[in-house]
Amino acid sequence: MAELRSTVRWVLLAVGLCATALELGMLGAADVSGALTYAGRISGVVFLAAAILEVSALFALVNLRRPDAARYSAALVLVGVLSSLLANLVLFFLQLDGWGYTHYLWFWAVLLPWSCWALWRLHRVGIWRLIPHAKGFAVGVALTGVLAVANFTHTQIYQPYTSPAMLSNSVEFGTATVTNRGVSLPVRIRTRNTGSVGVYVLGSLYQVTGRKDSFVSDPRKKREWLQDLNSRQRELMRYTDVRKEGYELLAQGSFVGRSVPAHVLEPDAEMVTEKVVQFPPGAGYDVLGATANITYLRKDRAKLVDNYSRSGRSSWTEKYECCSDAAPPRWVANEGVPTFRFRSRIMHSSAVLENTRAPHYVTLWWVLNEPASESQFGPDLVSMIGPEDAQKREPTPAELRRMKDRYGLAHAPSGTVQKSLAELLEKDL
Repeated sequence: MAELRSTVRWVLLAVGLCATALELGMLGAADVSGALTYAGRISGVVFLAAAILEVSALFALVNLRRPDAARYSAALVLVGVLSSLLANLVLFFLQLDGWGYTHYLWFWAVLLPWSCWALWRLHRVGIWRLIPHAKGFAVGVALTGVLAVANFTHTQIYQPYTSPAMLSNSVEFGTATVTNRGVSLPVRIRTRNTGSVGVYVLGSLYQVTGRKDSFVSDPRKKREWLQDLNSRQRELMRYTDVRKEGYELLAQGSFVGRSVPAHVLEPDAEMVTEKVVQFPPGAGYDVLGATANITYLRKDRAKLVDNYSRSGRSSWTEKYECCSDAAPPRWVANEGVPTFRFRSRIMHSSAVLENTRAPHYVTLWWVLNEPASESQFGPDLVSMIGPEDAQKREPTPAELRRMKDRYGLAHAPSGTVQKSLAELLEKDL
């Protein structure tokens, strides 16, 4: 009976080493060929080396049962078990950080307790007595483990975090021309990747607004300024009542070209887009304003799986009524406000992250708001990354920061340019 129990224990040790080798081998093979960064592919090589180590530990375990076992068989078995413990502990913490179920959860849910049990069993059978220079071996293993975790943290977290992704976005007016048929106003939008990593352009939006004459005969009082602040007006003018005439939206739209799966801007790449906005000569606009915005995602943090550029769905039905099944949640836009949604499943930057996090999606809404009477800002881009049902509620500030830190999901606004129409009629481009 005792012999049977001993055999079962050795079989369990062998099965655990074999499962760990399979686990690390699959992760390593996936990252060697598919990781989005060079550091991720190096990590894949490390995982493959660890898988080979587990196979070697398996053969050493078989050899250890022989009377004439090789001198370092015990040390190799112990290293294999410790490697399994360290690897599955790291993967377990990544799984907790991902807050989502994946099939790989069963690997570390089983192998982590197994490695603790295996370490205890090896201690019970006196594995240290079979290892030459046991104290030096223990110190070496401990240092190697610390260095391995430090290297993984540096390549997978620190390096991507310190490699900035930044876009600069600017907009300017050209020289307006007037004919009997109308006013034509050129708008130039310039976008440049000033960071050190490439990005996917998830959405781009420019808008041009016009404000009519709204002078008042008597200077506006402090009370009226306070009313402006209460109505979210952030420009307090003495002889102009913006709310009297308000802003009108003259144009809005995308300014980055389509490509599959989405437009890519590599470091130092620049795009210049020219638009022409037209309106009747008698429209009475005194001040024109323009702004541009881009939403982007880092290429080294995620990969778009689906055809993102062709995933656009409107919030209205074929009869132009509200609402279709692509209608946005309330935190994105109020009911009845038209939106256009783009969506794609994303693949994380490495197999380790992909298999420790639930499936994630990136979603972007183009919200077709009209400017409010006291504000020129109307249309907007709203984006988020999360599991399939995450869009039902508004992300918290902490979740928004996590989206930026993990995936580089961010916006690049141009700021607002305002010019009088009289100045634009005289201005040289």
